[in-house]
Amino acid sequence: MRGCLTCRQRHLKCDKTGTECLRCQRSGRQCVPAPVKPEEVTFRHGQNPSLRPKGPPRYGESDLAFPDDQIWVDMPPEVAFEDETDRTAADYHVLAAGTSSLSIREASEGQNSTSGTLGSPELRVDVMFSLPPVMSDRQKLSNFNESFLLRHFQKTLGAWLDACDHERHFSVDVLERAPSCPLLLYACLAIAARHLSHTTNSIPANTADGYHERCISILLPVLENRGFETSIEILLASTVILRFFEQISSHDPASDLQRHLLAGSVYIGSQVDCATSGGLAEASFWVFVMQDIQFALACRKPLRLTFSPFEERLQQMWGHKSPLADRDWAHKAIWLLAETINYCYKANQVPMSPTALKQKISLWETGRPETFQPLHFALANHGVGRPFPVVWFTNPCHAIAVQHICMAKTLIHEFELRGLYMTPGSGTDTKIIENNILKYLDILFGIALSTDDEPSLRIMACHALCACGTWIRSPLAQNCLLDLLRRTQTENGWPWTFVVQKLSSDWSHTTT
Repeated sequence: MRGCLTCRQRHLKCDKTGTECLRCQRSGRQCVPAPVKPEEVTFRHGQNPSLRPKGPPRYGESDLAFPDDQIWVDMPPEVAFEDETDRTAADYHVLAAGTSSLSIREASEGQNSTSGTLGSPELRVDVMFSLPPVMSDRQKLSNFNESFLLRHFQKTLGAWLDACDHERHFSVDVLERAPSCPLLLYACLAIAARHLSHTTNSIPANTADGYHERCISILLPVLENRGFETSIEILLASTVILRFFEQISSHDPASDLQRHLLAGSVYIGSQVDCATSGGLAEASFWVFVMQDIQFALACRKPLRLTFSPFEERLQQMWGHKSPLADRDWAHKAIWLLAETINYCYKANQVPMSPTALKQKISLWETGRPETFQPLHFALANHGVGRPFPVVWFTNPCHAIAVQHICMAKTLIHEFELRGLYMTPGSGTDTKIIENNILKYLDILFGIALSTDDEPSLRIMACHALCACGTWIRSPLAQNCLLDLLRRTQTENGWPWTFVVQKLSSDWSHTTT
């Protein structure tokens, strides 16, 4: 039995099953049998039946076992083999290289309209396929190196910036916009190249500098008040990415020029609506607040951002939303730490008291959803070399929020201790507060040490260590945190050598 003409026209192997083959049955096509030639001999397709695996035949596979009542025909003394080369070649139309897709479609349509052998209009429609577009003509970036760097930004660095953003604006939205926006593109390429040069040494350091210089040349018209046509969300997103570049390029506080941090405070300060506007602008706002917090903790200084224009808008937005999403609760925790830093590092200029800050933090803790509870918590065990607790969360957004709350509590207690140390007879209260500080820091560092695949938690812990390293007095805990700094530098590209050297020196003097 010969395969049906329908399968032959589609250049598929026919299973030759009964009067209608399986392929035609499953695709809903008319199975047109091939004409039978007199005294035609068809060679059985297959392999040695003894080599066939057990079980029923797969779809499209013939049953290779010969039945007991198989009728064998005598082979004629002479066998004629049919050469189908010309007939098969007639089904194809060869075009010269460089022929346009329109010519291809016209040739395909002309051939199908004149060479139909089945006599069925439906089958002619089924076998007419338009050729796919040439992918290289529609690519977003033709440069392979730039595509590679942008992909690295998406997979690694964008995810850091999206730690509290379930909509993933930096790893999705920024990636879509970057190919058509030079400022955003070069910012992404600069940070990706710098990160790879730190972590894998696969990219020369001057590559990142080159992309950064291109960003500066694009931003100069803004600083000089000349015409600059771009949306505020692109400007804000590019600025926080460039601040990220600035952070991992600074090997010590003296080398951090803070240019993009200062620029970000100016841009955001002039666009108060960005804090509540949603989209990429709002995501950029919260990334900048966290970057400002990181610098403030590392240098023990107030934030660059002016709070008063944003406080009323944020509180109004949170007051009108019901219920608040997990992202909103995380943002409230970040804002509470920012307020606490400003109060503790410039108390004379902030119209607030520690009691008011404590009440805000208490309201956050009592009102937060159950999703912010840890998945697992296990106390520290010095006997097995684990000086900090194990704290696992189901979402990094929850973990980051708890870290910020713990840091806010620590700073408030530190501020209170300054007054207690000068008050006679306050030894008991002092001891209680000191123990609370150690408890909050243990949780903060334990969260970071319990998670191997979330750099944002590590980075927050490392900045907290810059601000509160003097409270770590156990040699085991000190060694554990020094190892965290080194791993964060090696694996995540954040330069902590200066901090490692400083803490090692401070702790060695303390222990001796």
